[in-house]
Amino acid sequence: MSNYPIVILATLSLAGTAIAADKPAAMLAGAPKGTTAVAATKYVQSAAGSSLVFGFDQAGAASEGSFKKFSTVLNYDEKNLAASSLNVTVQIDSIDTQDADRDTTLKSADLLDSQKHPTATFVARSLEKTASGVEAVGKLTLRDVTRDLRLPLTIKPAASGLELAGATAIRRLDYGVGQGDWKSTESVGDEIKLTYKVSLVKAK
Repeated sequence: MSNYPIVILATLSLAGTAIAADKPAAMLAGAPKGTTAVAATKYVQSAAGSSLVFGFDQAGAASEGSFKKFSTVLNYDEKNLAASSLNVTVQIDSIDTQDADRDTTLKSADLLDSQKHPTATFVARSLEKTASGVEAVGKLTLRDVTRDLRLPLTIKPAASGLELAGATAIRRLDYGVGQGDWKSTESVGDEIKLTYKVSLVKAK
């Protein structure tokens, strides 16, 4: 009888060890599907079929231009948006408003200053699901000024890979685009509307 409590304790100890050994398997069995890490698929901008358009008010009239040279890299996992990313680089000298004099003015030191700042970049380290689609959570750098920007995206399958599209607006003065007399919004409005459509193919 004196050994009976020891036997009980030993039995409980062995049972506890067995439960502990089974616990990881039980936890794994009950884990939600899709928890295994899968690398996002890398997509790059195709040679044709992409556009980056900006709209602005000039002297009370709606005006429009585009950037002819830009590159896009999207690492995309539809089931794990947090592991996805987006990188866009825009060549400022490729600006085209169908008016050579205006293009020269826009590239000048008081506005986009393409000599000192030849590129603008948008870098997003993750994507997030929204009620209307997806947003790239990142930062826009323009004229060496970096600000947070959430970029709305529609991502859908295309014949060659994916199509990425959306629209947003920024304020040029937030990025210093407008020095001297160009700080005034009487001739050129502060709001710049951006519309983008990008054709993407799987990276080789």
